[in-house]
Parts: sequence; C-alpha cells; structure tokens
Amino acid sequence: MVFRTDINGLRAIAVLLVVFFHFGAPGANGGFVGVDVFFVISGFLMTGIIFSNVRKGKFSLFGFYLDRIRRIVPALTFLCLSMLIIGWFLLLPSEYQKLGTHTVSSLAFISNIVFWKESGYFEQASQDKWLLHTWSLSIEWQFYVFYPLFILYLKRILPTEKSRWIILAAALISFMLSVLASSRWPTSAFYLLPTRAWELLTGALVYLLPIQSSNRTGSILKLSGLALIAFSALYFSEETTWPGLFTTIPVLGAALVIAAPSSQSWLLGNRVCQFIGNTSYSIYLWHWPLFVWIYYFGLADDTAWITAAISTSILLGYLSYSFIERPARPSANTRSARRPPLMACSASIFAMLLGAIIFYSHGFTHRMSEEFKAATKELVMPSKNNGWCFYDVEKTAELPINGDGLKCTLGDRKSSFKGILFGDSFAGHYGPFWDQIGKNTAFQVNAVSTNWCYPSITQEFTGTIGRAYRQCLINRKYLTKNIAQFDFAIFAGSWGNVYRQNKMKGVYDAISLAAENTKLVVIMPAPTTFDVNVKNMYERSLLFGIDFDIDQFGRERDSAAREANKRLEQFSKQHPNVLFLRREALFNINGVPSDVTRDNIPYNLDEHGHISLYGSKMAAYSFMNSDSYPLLKERLFKARKGRPAKISSQLNGGI
Repeated sequence: MVFRTDINGLRAIAVLLVVFFHFGAPGANGGFVGVDVFFVISGFLMTGIIFSNVRKGKFSLFGFYLDRIRRIVPALTFLCLSMLIIGWFLLLPSEYQKLGTHTVSSLAFISNIVFWKESGYFEQASQDKWLLHTWSLSIEWQFYVFYPLFILYLKRILPTEKSRWIILAAALISFMLSVLASSRWPTSAFYLLPTRAWELLTGALVYLLPIQSSNRTGSILKLSGLALIAFSALYFSEETTWPGLFTTIPVLGAALVIAAPSSQSWLLGNRVCQFIGNTSYSIYLWHWPLFVWIYYFGLADDTAWITAAISTSILLGYLSYSFIERPARPSANTRSARRPPLMACSASIFAMLLGAIIFYSHGFTHRMSEEFKAATKELVMPSKNNGWCFYDVEKTAELPINGDGLKCTLGDRKSSFKGILFGDSFAGHYGPFWDQIGKNTAFQVNAVSTNWCYPSITQEFTGTIGRAYRQCLINRKYLTKNIAQFDFAIFAGSWGNVYRQNKMKGVYDAISLAAENTKLVVIMPAPTTFDVNVKNMYERSLLFGIDFDIDQFGRERDSAAREANKRLEQFSKQHPNVLFLRREALFNINGVPSDVTRDNIPYNLDEHGHISLYGSKMAAYSFMNSDSYPLLKERLFKARKGRPAKISSQLNGGI
C-alpha cells in the first residue's frame, strides 16, 4: 500500500494518548482509547495488503505471516529479553516467576488470554505486570492469523467484491457480542478477540467501502474524526464500560480520519507526528515497563520522574526503531525479504525457553540472601499448603471438592468449648489469630474456609463459578445443618467485596441464624485495603535497603471495606449475643492503631486486604494486649457458662 502520512500521524496520536493515560497526565483520563485507534488502523492496513494482493493474484499467506513476524517479533523479543535480564537484579522471586510466565505468553501471542484469567487491566495490581500492555499485540496477532484465512475462504465461495458484506456482518455480530459481554463479562469483553474483532473489522470496512469526497470534505472528515478521538480521551475514564457502546466514538473517529482522502494535513503530517508515528510501536513497547519501574519504587506520583519516564519512552522507542525494527524490515526488492526471519524467531524461542525456566525455577529463589528469606518466611497466606486451614481449592488443584474442607481444628484441641470459624479467604487468614487466642483462652475452633465463600446461607458468590463455588455450597450446607452444635461462631469475609456486589443481606441472614443457634457470634473486621501490594513493597525495601514507610501508600480502595465494617457493626447491635471486633483492636502498637507491627512490618499481605501468616499472629499478640481482649474473654466466659445473652451496654455491639 502507498504510505500515508495522515495514518502515520494518527499512530502518533494513538500512542501518545496511551502513554499519557498510563502516566496519569491531566486530560488523558480516557487515553486508553488509543488502543482502539490502533485496532482500526491495523484492520485497514491488513485489509489493504490482503485484498490488493489477492486482486493481483500475488497474495501469499506464508509471505503475509513472515511480514508480520518481521514487523512485530524482533522489537518485542528484545523488550522481553531486556526485562528478563533486568528482572534478575530487581525482581523478587514471585515477581520474576510471573515475568517468566508473561514472557512466554507475550511471545506466543496469548498474553491477552493469560491476563484475562488473571483479570483486571485497570486494577492496581496490574501495575506490577511488566508486560501487561502486550495483550493488545496478542489480539492483533490472533486477528492476523485468522483474518487472511477467512478472506481466502470467502474468495473461494464469493466474488472478491461481495465478501465485504460478509465482513460487515461479522463486524456487526462482534459488536453486538461486545456490547452484551461488556455488561455481563467485562473482563472477557476487554481482553478477548471475539469482542474486539469489530474494531479491526471497522478498519477493514473503511478500505472495502471507500468514501469519495473532495479535499475540503476530506478535511472536515479528518477534523471530525480527530474531535471524536479527543472527546473520548477527555470524557471517558476507567469507570466507563469498555469496550461497549461508547467505544464506537473513538473507533468512528479513527475510521473518519482514515476514510478521508489522503491529503496533506498539518495536524497529522508535521515532523513531530511523523517521528512519533514511525517509532510508535517501539514507544508503546517501552512506555509501560518504564511506568511499572517508577511505580515499583513508589515514584508514580512524582512529576519529575513521570516526565523523565515519558521522555525515556520516546528515546528508547527511537533506538529500538532505528536499530531493531527498521533493520528487521528489508525492502521488498531485496532477496532477504523472501527469507524467513530466522534470527528473530530463534531469539523469540530462546526468550520463551528462558521465561519457562524462570517460571519452573520459581523465580530463582537462591538469588535472595538467607537473611532476606528468614525475614520474609511468614509473609505468606496461611493455607493447607503451609499447615493452616484455608482450603484454597483455586490454587491447589490437589485439594478435593468434598468434606475434607470441613475439618481443621485450631486453638486448644482438648477443650470441650467449641466454636466455628467460617468464611472466605479472610476467614482463612485469621486462622493463626484464632489458634493463638484459642490456646490462651482454652477453646477450640473448627475452621471452614475456602475462596470467595463469605458467610451466607444463600447460593450467592463473589468469585468465579468453578471449584471454589462447588466447595462453598458444601461449606454453607454444613454451616446451616451444624451451627447449633457449636457454642459460638466466628464470621470473617471480604466485606468490602461483598458490599460492592450488593450481597450483604446474605451475611446478615447468616449472622441472625448463628445468633439464634449459638451463645455468641463474633464478627471479624475486614483489614485495611491498600492501593498497592504492601508485602511486595516491604520486601523491595529489604532487597534494596530502603526505609519502609507504609504511610506513603494510598488507601482509596479501602472505602468499601470501611463502609462494610461500619454496617456490620451497626447490624451486630440488633442481637445481644453478636460482637463486632473493630480494626483498631487487632492492628495496633500498644493500643495505638497501626498498619505495621512494632518491627515496622506490615500486617497486610497484598492489595486485596489479606493479612499474612505473620500479620495474623501479630494481630493476636496486639489484640491480647489491648483493652478489647478482656471484654471478649468475658463474653466467652458467659457463653461457656450458658448464661442468658443480656449484656451491659458497654459490651453490646463492637469492641
């Protein structure tokens, strides 16, 4: 196809929108639409290449794939190898292992599927994924694989010119699926090809259904298209359902720019736009790891570092384009253009093998010093794998879905005074806490907990329907049938998550059921939810000898958990034998609320609000040295003696 400066300039706008969005630049709240613009451009160019050669009888499927390899693989492989080398020195074993996985999936062009399963492009946890941005490359590659096959099949059954209507129908079907899925399965809609294909096919239709217009009309079309893209970048945000109906605005904008006659445009044809457009692919590749870099060291709010990272993205993009991209794309007239890109493929395979080795070696844990290993040994989730009770069926496939998840004893195993700890992973992380309290207060606890199985007597669920859901149904059936056999009940859950999904009524009903059938019900609070993975931040401080300051990390995501805790405390006051334990009773230093222990180690484990094995033990220690512990013992003593549940106002509600 003839090179078009306006499309090259549109590439520049698209990549700058994405870069500014990721770095949090003002006015780029919806800069993620740059990816949608890229999809339209890709669909247009690929369709032009395929159809123009098909009409001439010169199209080669093998040659098409080779050209795509030359265009995409060398720069991507260099990025992945660079990340693996840098990761050896910078990343914790768990992070390095994850990078190995993502390297393999990125170079195999299935990273969109991997990230879909891990979920959450806009989640804070995504900022720890160095290759997250390759999801869009995987979608494009999957399109490149299937699209020419589809065109060649249509060529066999239809005249070339009539196949455009089939492509239009395919685009409409994909669009309708996208709109439906974005409301029901938003993560699937975001990451998977079937719900993104219509954007690429829109570009295809621009080529197949050209608009005949004058230069003046073309200028109006271009300006209108750019206005739609600018509106999208300014108006939309991470809260906008995407992709979906609103996605038509930037997609239409890109289509209008491309559909207009290829006249000179100062806005798109100036030297800056042409430079950025030429290097856009490499800039896109490098900008996200640089953002993760400054986030990794807690510098993502520093304007100077952000400016430096954006500038470095452009510099590295230029170097990658000059020394890797451009040399890998020889002229069509040269003999090397017809040769398979063996060097690129060999390097890609080598990087994938290296990534696989890193994954299976668990990130080469021997890189860490013995002091580091000792200091972080208990910064893990208490689970069956390390001798505790959390029945983590999602991560441990060996655990059967049956009654085995109903039997795990904590505390004083010889005591006849028995309680049940019930809930999801938040009940699981409180296992060491209640083990210590039980031993000190002479009671035993049967812990029943599995993924997303918050206390409820309904079939509602906050997680993915699968193994955990089936185990949860077993757990809840056990709860309703056997609650009366226990002297007291302890409920814990990811209350913020339950609250966000409007499923608190099931929790209230479970509390009421337990209050009617036991002498005491204790409600555990949801711990603080940070905007970052606090454990990783702490371990990085150890690794690099940096002072750890937990106050620098945001808590915006904690609002739902705080509100849910508040509502549970209010509800507990409706029952004289229900007790809500407040956060500050568990997480404190000498009675002063604190998110770290006296050794400046965080209670928290991750960005979801879980506490670690260490944090759970230390919470027990803090609780037993707080004013709330004697009050809990008094309540337990009255429950043990079987006294009526009439308590003083001092004890009613929360402590």
